[in-house]
Amino acid sequence: MAAFLPFTEAIAPLDHVLKPDTARGLPALTKAELEAGIGSNYSTAGARRIRAVIKFADPDSGSPGESLSRALIHVAGFEAPILQFNVRTREGSLGYTDFYWKEARVVGEFDGVEKYVKTEYLKGRTTAQAVVAEKNRENRIRAAGLQMVRWDWAALMEPGRLEADLAAAGVPRRPTRSSARGRQ
Repeated sequence: MAAFLPFTEAIAPLDHVLKPDTARGLPALTKAELEAGIGSNYSTAGARRIRAVIKFADPDSGSPGESLSRALIHVAGFEAPILQFNVRTREGSLGYTDFYWKEARVVGEFDGVEKYVKTEYLKGRTTAQAVVAEKNRENRIRAAGLQMVRWDWAALMEPGRLEADLAAAGVPRRPTRSSARGRQ
C-alpha cells in the first residue's frame, strides 16, 4: 500500500502494524521487518515511497484518525508533535492528549465519534456524561495554561482546514531548507 497510496493514506496501516493486535493475537511488526519486505519487488520510486512511510510510521499513534492527522500535520510543514502527551500539574495527571507542541504550549485532539458511543470507551457512562467529562477535562487542560485545538473526521476531509486551525493556534512550522541555508 505504501508504494501506491498517497503518503497521507499509507500512514495509518503502517502505524497499526507496528503495535500488537491483541484482539487477533498478532505481534507487532518492526520497521526492519517491513523494510526487509521491500526486496526487489518494487521500482526504485516505489521503494523510496515505502521507506519514507516506514520512517514516519509511529506505533504511538492511537487511531486511524490520529495517524491521518499526523500525516497531514507533517505534509503541511508543521513541527512534529509529541504523541500521547501526559498533561501533568502539581495536582496530578489531567490525562493524555493526542498531540502536543511544547514550544507553542498547544495540545491537539482528534475526536472520533467512537469515544462517545462505543461501550468500551464509555465505561458505563452515557454519551452525555462522556461529553461533559471531556469538556471538563478540556477546561482543566486550558486552566493549566495550554491552548487546545480539536478536530474530527470532517475537518480532516476538508482540504486545508486542519492546517488553518493549527496555524491560527500558533503551532510552529519546520524550518525550510532555504531558511536553514540562510542561517549558515
